[in-house]
Amino acid sequence: MCGFAGFFPSISKEKDKTLLQLMLNQIIYRGPDDSSILVNNRIAVGHHRLTIIDPKGGAQPTFDKETKDCLVFNGEIYGYKKHANYLKKIGIKLIDFSDTEVLFKLLINFGIEETLKMIDGMFSFAYYNAKEDSLYLARDRTGEKPLFYSFYKNHLLFGSEVKTITQFPLIKKKLSYEAIADYLHLDYISLEKTLIAGINKVYPGQFLKYQSNKLISKSYWKLNLKSKKKLSEKIALTKLDQLISQSVRNRLIADVPVGLFLSGGIDSSLISYYSKKFSSNIKSFTVKMENSSYDESTYAEIVSSHLNIKNHSIYLNEKDLINSLLEIENKLDEPINDPSIIPTYLVSKFAKQHVKVVLSGDGADELFSGYSPFKYLPIMKILSLFPKSVGKLFYSIFRNIKSKDNYMNILFLITQISKGVGYNANQQIFRWLSSFTESDIKKIFSKNFFELYSKHNNVIDYLGSNSQITNLKIHDQITKIFFENYLPNDILLKVDRASMYNSLEVRSPFLDKKLIEFSSSIPNKYKIKDGTKTILRKLSKNKLPESIIKRRKHGFAIPLAKMLRTSLKNKVSDTLLSNNAKILEFVNKEKLSKILDGHYKGKDNRKMIWSLYILEKCIENNLK
Repeated sequence: MCGFAGFFPSISKEKDKTLLQLMLNQIIYRGPDDSSILVNNRIAVGHHRLTIIDPKGGAQPTFDKETKDCLVFNGEIYGYKKHANYLKKIGIKLIDFSDTEVLFKLLINFGIEETLKMIDGMFSFAYYNAKEDSLYLARDRTGEKPLFYSFYKNHLLFGSEVKTITQFPLIKKKLSYEAIADYLHLDYISLEKTLIAGINKVYPGQFLKYQSNKLISKSYWKLNLKSKKKLSEKIALTKLDQLISQSVRNRLIADVPVGLFLSGGIDSSLISYYSKKFSSNIKSFTVKMENSSYDESTYAEIVSSHLNIKNHSIYLNEKDLINSLLEIENKLDEPINDPSIIPTYLVSKFAKQHVKVVLSGDGADELFSGYSPFKYLPIMKILSLFPKSVGKLFYSIFRNIKSKDNYMNILFLITQISKGVGYNANQQIFRWLSSFTESDIKKIFSKNFFELYSKHNNVIDYLGSNSQITNLKIHDQITKIFFENYLPNDILLKVDRASMYNSLEVRSPFLDKKLIEFSSSIPNKYKIKDGTKTILRKLSKNKLPESIIKRRKHGFAIPLAKMLRTSLKNKVSDTLLSNNAKILEFVNKEKLSKILDGHYKGKDNRKMIWSLYILEKCIENNLK
């Protein structure tokens, strides 16, 4: 697990090292164990390393003296020993025993496309092919590892985080209002966009080739939900058991201590069960919250006791949450309106005191229909038949009623659900999750912003009307949107940043390539036969306690609504209403003040307020 940055072609011998070091200085936490740069007359690349595999080998940037090829790589290649044995068998010499060396030799000998077909893992990399004088940028299938790029004249800049590029002193930094509009609706920025115009993401499952001032992009993998297999549930369970078991086994391979994130939910509990099979002394890590309606630690203790795993709990109060927010907001450069980044950061910091790698249950909800709307598709179809005006009426009524601060209180749920009334079923859940409606944006944001916003389709409309979506059944449409947008741009972004800020590697066994492809081929009825994630619950029989198997989904959350009225009130208000606030370039200060006042008087405006607060902090970080 690492971080890297660079540019191609190189700019000048006098400036390259200085410019490269400015970029790398932004992400030292991603790899504090070692750091190195390589600059020649064609490419400038640098790397920070978090040593996980082969501490004595695997140094980067890696360079081949014969071919003059170069690689910088972030992540892990699972099952790399199998590829190493194959390379040796056909007479290719390996310098060390790292997955970096294996990936490099695969790229040199088989090329980018064949290599990407062969490997499984979480990764992003930049590979310079000297014979072609071309640079390749590639990202893993699900987007576990980040990768960004931009242009300075005819130079391609790239890095593991946006700020590696914004801190390149020659690049212009201008906000993308289109990306901001998308963020207001989705709570994250999707597609190729970022907060800064001209800086783009490499898509999950995509590689780019830059050669002779031309950039070509190509998808090497896409989620396939069309090919459903005709198999019995019994056979599906047997195969699923084999695949999860092998995936966990692969992800336990490391030359450093490995642990588990354990919430007591079905996903992390299953990963804990399989981990215990292969690692008898494995440890787990859990958050205990001050507010009981947000606390899951009791269930984590039930699981750890049942599996005889030593569980370490960290108790978090509001002071801990606020202190960690200060650390997060100074580093975050991509806006993500997901407050669970705070407890994720804290449990990562806690785990790092004991281990260097943890396994998590991320990805199961997207692959096995774990979100509640999958149970209510018939109701969502009915809601789509109502006029949009009905939803707008309910939204305007319920959002002005005082609410309780407990986890997922009923008033909050009704208010959010009303946003989707009258829209296609495949859009409703994403409108429920949204912080702002179109009418909110019209009221709160400046005329210039709204006029620009109005020129573009609402990003949720766009995602729901894509031809790759509409030719699927409604269940699969929602699955695909979750998997290709929410998973990489919210869940995995949150986990990557929260863990990497603490120099901790997180691995997600549910995101194994074979497991993803098999789960996509399972008939949907096996996933939602009796609620959500039915097949995972059946797989858990005789493995986990009944109370865990039957437990309802509980998100990883904090008492944000209450905190915005109390411990965070002054901090957030002072930030947003300051005359120096960057968002006042496009937000009406008077309307913003009313949103804050309304929340202080009992309305639930937490999503709006938190969305704007995080946006402000990210803008500040990118423009400084």
